[in-house]
Amino acid sequence: NACIVISIRKYTNMDMISQLSDDLLIRILSRVPTKHVMATCCLSKRWLRLWSLVPKLDYAECSYRHSNENYATFTQFVYRSLMSNKAPVLETLDLNLGSKCQAIDVGNWIETAVVCHRVQEIIAIIRPSNERGTMISLPSSMYTCETLETLELYDCFRLDVPFSVRLPSLKTLKLVDVDYADNKVSSLTRLLSGCPNLDFLLVHHDNLDVALMVPPSLGKLIMYNNGRNQKGSGFVIDAPSLVWLYVRDDVLYDFHQIEHMPNLEVAHVEMTFAVRNHKFLKAFTCARSLTLCLSFLEVLSPCGMIFHNLVDLTLNTCAQGWWDLVTRMLQDSPKLRSLKLTDEHQLEFTSIETPESWKRPSSVPECFLHSFEIFEWKGYKGRRGDLDMATYVITNATRLKKSKFSSQPHDDSEGDRIHRDLNSLQAASPHLMFLSQERNKRQRVET
Repeated sequence: NACIVISIRKYTNMDMISQLSDDLLIRILSRVPTKHVMATCCLSKRWLRLWSLVPKLDYAECSYRHSNENYATFTQFVYRSLMSNKAPVLETLDLNLGSKCQAIDVGNWIETAVVCHRVQEIIAIIRPSNERGTMISLPSSMYTCETLETLELYDCFRLDVPFSVRLPSLKTLKLVDVDYADNKVSSLTRLLSGCPNLDFLLVHHDNLDVALMVPPSLGKLIMYNNGRNQKGSGFVIDAPSLVWLYVRDDVLYDFHQIEHMPNLEVAHVEMTFAVRNHKFLKAFTCARSLTLCLSFLEVLSPCGMIFHNLVDLTLNTCAQGWWDLVTRMLQDSPKLRSLKLTDEHQLEFTSIETPESWKRPSSVPECFLHSFEIFEWKGYKGRRGDLDMATYVITNATRLKKSKFSSQPHDDSEGDRIHRDLNSLQAASPHLMFLSQERNKRQRVET
């Protein structure tokens, strides 16, 4: 704090900062933590007025943790600065607190921002202790805040959603590891029903047995289900206006139901534990870009899905049956331009070898004849089934312009073998490139 004040005084004596307008100074102070902003009030009468007009309040308990000030001092500072703020509209209330915070204090701070300051954005992170302690409920006034545009809640919050919710301005909602006072389905349904203009929704939980009936305005949805090795009944996503979707599901569910999304452009879907039915893929038939990591319990069978708009496709080779998905998607994506196979996965699964009995498409896919230009394989292992698939793609894609393989061989002999195998494909693909990541050098396959 002293350094900031000394620095500002230095420039004030030089009559530089004093020449700036109040609006510009307030914008500068909006980028500084509230603790440091408040320290400027001792500079002059002008600064005493300016700090109270800053439309952003940023409170981080960690800034006090290593100082001589205790949590009681921090709490008093938050109350004093929050009540002293005179900005016409509070743009942001940002709380980053630890497990020592009191539920009554957090509730009072949020209610003051809502009722007294017409807050537009609330970001609240309450880091739990080793054992999850007291959960914090939101004040009822927050569920009817007409000015709130962004709400982000992380960790130690419990949503006690009233039957009447009215958040007409809310466009962004992020709920990460929060609890629900009653059934998750009814709580989320009530909350979302009161957000008619919601555009972006992020839901992160260990086990989401929910039916997400989102408002028609929703354009972007992110759903994380991180309860690895847990079991659940299932989930439903009904978002007819969705443009962008990210789903990561590590729970073993009895069913997955995703309704058709006619406006969908981009989707990233990971379901790593035994997908029982692939019919939900129909929801993605309008997408232009797809990233899929799907582990199927059964072999895919033809069911008449056509991905008319699909241009870019990424498939993960760590999921059981990914080779059948390759066949299906090649057959049913007439405009496909790019196919990327990758073994990268956040759960560090290992790539599964293409079986030698891999079922090729019954005829040369239409995309191979008219649109397919790029084929990439990241984490290529060079196993017999993998080479068989690579050979099929390269020799049948008549418009192929770029094919690139990267690998992390265990030793030089394995790397040399992979390189020799790929070298045999050079005649069919003059643009083929092999990148050995472990050797950290690029090797272009020469004719």
